[in-house]
Amino acid sequence: PPAACIAEDISEPPHRSGVNMFTMVLGGVLAAMYVTAVLSRPKAWFFIAVLNAVGTVVGVVAVVYLVEQNGIDWIKERFPKVFNSDQWKWVENAIQNYGAPGVILTSAAPIILHPLIAFAMAAKMNNVLLVICIFVGRILKYSIMAKFALQAPHLLKYFGGQKLVDFVNSKKSEGKQE
Repeated sequence: PPAACIAEDISEPPHRSGVNMFTMVLGGVLAAMYVTAVLSRPKAWFFIAVLNAVGTVVGVVAVVYLVEQNGIDWIKERFPKVFNSDQWKWVENAIQNYGAPGVILTSAAPIILHPLIAFAMAAKMNNVLLVICIFVGRILKYSIMAKFALQAPHLLKYFGGQKLVDFVNSKKSEGKQE
């Protein structure tokens, strides 16, 4: 896969997740980089998960700031398909019915965070609480991904599709050959 070329040698922690808040196209590449970091340092899987969550939170804080400055409609105009999707309705329901725990669970899901941020802000959720909930949720998500990568790679299909599963399996087989 193309991500294999980019993720071939990860010598620094995967802190680039915040960039994905603005690009939206790097999801597969960043997932491959994250999984590569976990596979290259399996004992540090939780530390890597936390670092990845920190990167995401940096992007979340930037988006929250931009929404604060420009209003909710600003983000809705930039992602119209997202805000008219079933995913948006699911996020809306989770926040309305479950509050902060709903934000944590939603942010642990393999979805983009823009609808979550927009709806939580529209619902007047405290921004600090929102960021903390997303941080906790993303630590949970990245921890699950790490454990899947290390122990059950076939389950990564829920986080990045079959290409991510194939990528992990190829990395694991390369490790056995060395």
